[in-house]
Amino acid sequence: MQVFVGGAFNGKRAYVRQLVSDRDVQWIECSDVDHLPEAKCETIVVAGVEEFVERHLEKAEDEVIEEIMLTLNTYRKQSKVIVIVTEIGRGIVPIAAETRELRDRCGRLSQQICKEASEVTRIWYGLTERLK
Repeated sequence: MQVFVGGAFNGKRAYVRQLVSDRDVQWIECSDVDHLPEAKCETIVVAGVEEFVERHLEKAEDEVIEEIMLTLNTYRKQSKVIVIVTEIGRGIVPIAAETRELRDRCGRLSQQICKEASEVTRIWYGLTERLK
């Protein structure tokens, strides 16, 4: 599993689109789904996991993280998996408790995803830096 992480609008999706341009790809925008779909292609790109977490804040954190990780591991058994993660934990700590909770949950999920990944690349202002 490859992970591309960076700030919002820093070029992650554009970089990945170029990377997979010659492949059969299933692009999953988590902002568009309530449940992660079954894998249908040789390469799967999962983007916007933070938005999936936000829509499921009423659930226990462990339940949401487990659901995402189980699905990613299922994908990995049959496809090449790329995950795009938007970094939302840098900068000012949010005042609203719900926003802080979202930031913390996304941070813990990102740690788990990066731990499982074979490659992690940070994209910042369109520049890439391999971290793992």
